[in-house]
Amino acid sequence: MHTPAEELLCRLVADLVGRARVDVDDRFFDLGGDSITAMQLVGRAREAGLIITRRDVFRCQNVAELARTAREVTPSAGAAAGSVGAGAEQAADGVGTAPLTPAMLALEDDGDATGADSLRQTVVVQAPAGAALAQLTAVVQTLLDRHDALRARLAGPVGDRRLEIPAPGQVEAAACVERVAVPSDITAEALASAVSEGTRRAQALLDPAAGVMLRALWFDAGPAVPGRLLLVAHRLVVDAASWRVLVADLAMAWDAVTQGRPVAPAPTGTSFRRWSQLMEEEAQNPARVKELLYWTRVLQGSEPVLSGRASSAHHEVPGPAGTATWTLPAVLTAPLLTDLPRLYSCEVDDVLLTGLALAFARWRRSQGLEEHQPLLLDVEGHGRREITAGVDVSRTVGRFAGFHPVRLDAGPETPVAAALKRVKEQVRSIPDSGIGYGMLRHLNPHTARRLEKLPRPRVVFHHAGRSAAAQVSDWAMTAENATVEDAGAARLPLRYALGLTAAAQDGADGPQLTITCAWAGDVLAERDVRMLGDAWLSALTALAEHAQDPQAGGRTPSDLSLVSLDQSEIDDIAQQLSL
Repeated sequence: MHTPAEELLCRLVADLVGRARVDVDDRFFDLGGDSITAMQLVGRAREAGLIITRRDVFRCQNVAELARTAREVTPSAGAAAGSVGAGAEQAADGVGTAPLTPAMLALEDDGDATGADSLRQTVVVQAPAGAALAQLTAVVQTLLDRHDALRARLAGPVGDRRLEIPAPGQVEAAACVERVAVPSDITAEALASAVSEGTRRAQALLDPAAGVMLRALWFDAGPAVPGRLLLVAHRLVVDAASWRVLVADLAMAWDAVTQGRPVAPAPTGTSFRRWSQLMEEEAQNPARVKELLYWTRVLQGSEPVLSGRASSAHHEVPGPAGTATWTLPAVLTAPLLTDLPRLYSCEVDDVLLTGLALAFARWRRSQGLEEHQPLLLDVEGHGRREITAGVDVSRTVGRFAGFHPVRLDAGPETPVAAALKRVKEQVRSIPDSGIGYGMLRHLNPHTARRLEKLPRPRVVFHHAGRSAAAQVSDWAMTAENATVEDAGAARLPLRYALGLTAAAQDGADGPQLTITCAWAGDVLAERDVRMLGDAWLSALTALAEHAQDPQAGGRTPSDLSLVSLDQSEIDDIAQQLSL
């Protein structure tokens, strides 16, 4: 007999990992969960009335243990989880002056000079047939009133910027929402074109200094045909995780508006303003400042040459000449997301980075460059970590995503098993999963002066996580998202010559992994980048096939908290036990 908490968490986990059923004995990460879906689980559980933390998801061995850890949401529990009061107190905590976060300051470092497309993020969802402008305006008003960052105004001179966040109700959705009439029989191509044009127009109207952080365009196809709702937000106030929250809130608000009842959203947890204040305080923490030695050591090493071609100045590479994409079939994707993390007690990111490190070494050999050199790259993370006890930003909208440098060495022509263990340990050695780097780089003047003089990586990696299969339903994201995303990806941030992305999407046969390379044309030739992508695909295939080896699996030093053993000692013991 399962408890209500167990039943709820089994249902939520099954939905997130694309399973028909999950048992209480199942472990979240063995089912294909990752750090991004762990954060989503925390948020969805909170919506449903249970408080768990991201740390709980990582620590608990199975769903049953996670359910025993969970607490019911109550006014007092809600205040504790968000480090703020409930109700009016919680709303007041999010209002006022907020310092910029490291993720925001990193954008300012780039001068926002990466092209107009990169200043915004967008999402397109299906709007219900028969919707009215007044109803959709009320829905958008709910988003503005609930999520403080969307009401923010960028104030102050460069070098002393801050956000001023007014109280709910002070920013009117009527000024943000626009109706665009389209024919009821509009073709898919024409609708995609209209959405792209609307995106460009809405982007031009964003004005952070005036507090215009959000614009909404409703493409009205008439009373009998579903339309589209395009939301365009300035990248100062949203990231990928924010859109997941906002899309869920759209559906919730629509139900309330159309049924004529008050909108009663789930609590958001820690406000963005409180989070930014905590980040500023934490950057001065002596324990955090000690991380400076680690980050200095990572960045001071020699930077691998990307190619033999002449390139522009170190931090002024132009946007990519193009992008290239590869897709791994479901039969190979599943072992990467589930089997290998279970066998090696690691995360999906460790597997993807291992494949990349192996591919980079092979690629460099094919280019006639140094035979073996560690890969220096920036890794983009969602940034929503518990920097202090009781912080919960799983459902807080804002720009949290940030970067931290990583130096990966899979070893010279190393078997995939040994490479995965090496990379896993290198990732585990990163302090607090890298969140401190941004604090020290941007929020502490002493450490910032040290870090800003060090070279930046020229390669960036982003794991976009796993998304559900596309659905044709109201408030689900639509095919037009691909159009606006392609336009937004037309340029790389100035600091990078090569961008690498991995994302999994559920399909009829299971999840499929897609990897994408985007490159700066004056640094890398398309032929060379395609060779790298092929090598990455080949390395991931080898890793997936290795998961079927009966000898696959094993522990690494970070798995053993009670004894101190190096990898060779652990492997020797494992071999003796198998005899």
